[in-house]
Amino acid sequence: MQQFRVFLATVKAPVLLKKPGEEPDPYSWDAKEALRKASIGKRVKVVMEFSKTVKSGETDRNMDFASVFLEKNEKNVSCLLLEKGLLRTNVSKSGDNASKFLEDLLASEKKGVEHKAGIHSNKPAPIRVFDDLVQNPKKSRDFEAMLMKRPDRRMNGVIEVCFSGMRFKVRLDNENIAIAFNLLGVRTMPNDKNQPQFLELSNEALHFAK
Repeated sequence: MQQFRVFLATVKAPVLLKKPGEEPDPYSWDAKEALRKASIGKRVKVVMEFSKTVKSGETDRNMDFASVFLEKNEKNVSCLLLEKGLLRTNVSKSGDNASKFLEDLLASEKKGVEHKAGIHSNKPAPIRVFDDLVQNPKKSRDFEAMLMKRPDRRMNGVIEVCFSGMRFKVRLDNENIAIAFNLLGVRTMPNDKNQPQFLELSNEALHFAK
């Protein structure tokens, strides 16, 4: 199974991950969540648009930009988020990053503006605060102790990160926290470059989990 990363062409999202101490942009979490719900687990058609190389520290980083369409209804994912006011169109002065579907993007953005949706609203943006317990062993132990006292320990969550084929970072919306979650009774092969056979199996497990 081959995986590759693309960026949505000719749009810009509110920034979620900023420098330490800086607050995320309004509606950044909502934009990420809307994209996840619209696309994760869905069959899509990817139309490659353009690529560009940017400086990332001392190295060059290649970025591939595309338009992504849901196979079920042929809807442009960017248009869905623009209509909800969770993206802005982003065309450079030279126009070298203009999507071939720019007219559709502009029309969708206009709908979002007219409906005062998301970032175009005059209302305060919703505040999303999640306590990340993955890097906090003490809080993790405290939450586990509290959880074990509950008669019903079933919870719904969203996998944010796959660390391996058996270990995940799970967001629990009802608890406003993110936890580390390990599958019980199984173990994946070590991710050891010195043991190529184990490394290959470890990567296969990770790709399957994703």
